[in-house]
Amino acid sequence: MDIEQSIYESTLYIHSMYNEPITVADIAADVYLSPSYFSFMFRTFTGYTVKNYLNRYRLYCAAIDLRDSNKQLVEISYLHGFSSQQSFTRSFSQMYGITPAQFRLQNSHINPFPPENLLSKGRTTSMELMHCFENVRFMNKEAFYVVGVEVDIHYNTKDGTTPIAGLWETWNKESIAEHISNQVSDGLVYGITHSETIDSKAKYFIGVEVTSLDDLPVGLVGRKFNQSEYAVFNTTLSIIWTGDFWRAFYSKWLPTSGYTTYDAPHRKSNATFDKYPAIEVYGKDFEGEQSVMQIYAPIVKK
Repeated sequence: MDIEQSIYESTLYIHSMYNEPITVADIAADVYLSPSYFSFMFRTFTGYTVKNYLNRYRLYCAAIDLRDSNKQLVEISYLHGFSSQQSFTRSFSQMYGITPAQFRLQNSHINPFPPENLLSKGRTTSMELMHCFENVRFMNKEAFYVVGVEVDIHYNTKDGTTPIAGLWETWNKESIAEHISNQVSDGLVYGITHSETIDSKAKYFIGVEVTSLDDLPVGLVGRKFNQSEYAVFNTTLSIIWTGDFWRAFYSKWLPTSGYTTYDAPHRKSNATFDKYPAIEVYGKDFEGEQSVMQIYAPIVKK
């Protein structure tokens, strides 16, 4: 699967259907991806959530119409996918700082959207990033158990992953790992995004690997994940935060690796979801965003 090409094709679909009441699920189905996986990849490659991109494109097209035509505001509202003139005016004002009427009177300048080289936005070619892919190793990990805490996140809201930072603060402040028995690896902590749903929501889990889920401490969550082969990369949290690692993984490393992922295309009426999530692995000497960590990326032979 060429995921970058799929994301590009999804933008073409948005551009052709933006004035219709399309949903994230509609767009994902057009490129044969599950909504949750598509939402994550779209944000990784473009820097925008799907809904934010769609709204920005609608507003940009409406702004062009304001500048180049004498159509009434209410007509422009409905022509460009808004449910009412009030909704259009509110969104336009929030985006551009002036009302549609003021924009038309002032003949204001507006930057094109989407920007040029959208899929290269924010991408780095630094040596630091390239080092992540120089010494990849492979491992087969049997099914395993983890115990810890988790929080809901949402791929299609601006602050949808913000709760992750709060969860890590709780994990560290309350020294939760010290209350978990039967640990497999001394000092290793996992960060795992799992349980994606059709509405692009998911759960982010922080925990440690254990031998079983017996005697689960009160207030903590136990999970089991399936056996898989993993490609293991050394990286840093700062590279993960920018999205550069996953952009390079999907667009550069994976296509030439001889492997693919478990994230399979789906029929338009039947989404498929990832049962083999990637794992962030933090050692006991991890100190901050520049410290070395590992990513376990689940893979299968092509």
